[in-house]
Amino acid sequence: MHPISHTLRAVLMTILLSGLFVSCNKANEEATPKSASDLIQEDNSFSLLRAAVLRANFADALKGASLTIFAPNDDAFKAAGFADVASINALPIATIEQVLKYHVFNGLVKSDAPQLGTNTPVQSIGGGTAYITKTVSGSTAGVTINGARVIKADQAVANGIVHTIDRVLLPSAPSILSALQSDPANFSLIVAAINRVPSLAVQLSSTLAAGQPVTIFVPDNAAFAATGSPLANLAAINAASLTTLSSVLGYHATSGLTFSNQLVAGQLTTLNPTSAKLTVVITTNTPTIKGNQNTTAATIKRADVVANNGLIHVVSQVLRP
Repeated sequence: MHPISHTLRAVLMTILLSGLFVSCNKANEEATPKSASDLIQEDNSFSLLRAAVLRANFADALKGASLTIFAPNDDAFKAAGFADVASINALPIATIEQVLKYHVFNGLVKSDAPQLGTNTPVQSIGGGTAYITKTVSGSTAGVTINGARVIKADQAVANGIVHTIDRVLLPSAPSILSALQSDPANFSLIVAAINRVPSLAVQLSSTLAAGQPVTIFVPDNAAFAATGSPLANLAAINAASLTTLSSVLGYHATSGLTFSNQLVAGQLTTLNPTSAKLTVVITTNTPTIKGNQNTTAATIKRADVVANNGLIHVVSQVLRP
């Protein structure tokens, strides 16, 4: 055989083998399952979540084994007031880490899991409790967590499952009272009223639900100060009798957990001493709450604030039994 032909054959064989090795390596790379961290890094709908993960150096935590992650998309972050990466980076790292930990759970929770019912409690890797609800029929069919809707379920990754949700979840507060005390600019008046009723203060400051959580409709300071409010300021609260305070405050609370998406038109029995009822009105999927002596219904200004012993909805009026 001519020497040139022998050389050409060797070169061609080298090229062919190199191509086979490259193809095999590429195939292996493509066959390698992606982790939850990889999915968030590569999916453009998670650019703000990705920024939060980077800011908190949280990527490795999303590579742990057997995780379920409820991942807020960009629209969820924007709805929470985070318009861009700069707004994420302006937050303290510790705060971002706490928020991210509240979206991650050990074990696999699929949307068709038979154990899911109404407000099934699950504990995040950060220690806070969240509540998953599965609805099988009607306009609200699907899965929610703390009232946030799962809009893309059961995205399988190498280390677990990712569910895309439409709202950023905030870590649960130790108690309803501690959540209110942490924001005196908005809730100093109701905190003063609660503290004047010892039994109620003990119940709302408990760090454990003890099987009896409550949902409380909380008027903010602006609602207390509104014209016609029976407890318009601190002096009025301190002058009110315990009977009056118990009646008014109990009228803002109901037994159990009722997230905003679980409110239905009709009446709610309250913890008022006479079991007086609130009226729920649903207009274009938006609930409002009316007291017996209120001339108009109160709007929910902020919904689904979770505490370890219950749930807060901030409302625009003091509700009157």
